[in-house]
Amino acid sequence: MKRLAFATPEELTAYCMAEEVALIIEYRDEQGKQRQVTLKGDALGDLAGYFGQRDVMAYFRKDKLFYEIKPEWLVKP
Repeated sequence: MKRLAFATPEELTAYCMAEEVALIIEYRDEQGKQRQVTLKGDALGDLAGYFGQRDVMAYFRKDKLFYEIKPEWLVKP
């Protein structure tokens, strides 16, 4: 698995659209249940909202490799 860091949700959206990959986001909802959503194409515009959830993790698969997303915009200095 490789890690990719993105400074903004818009940068991540542009990257996923340019590379034509489906972004998989796993998180826990308000009731503590684990959820998974796959975003591709126009649906990628909604990704910023998912990063506000608990225990969020995002990744995609390309060329038989998994790429974990590191959302730098959530890192507090």
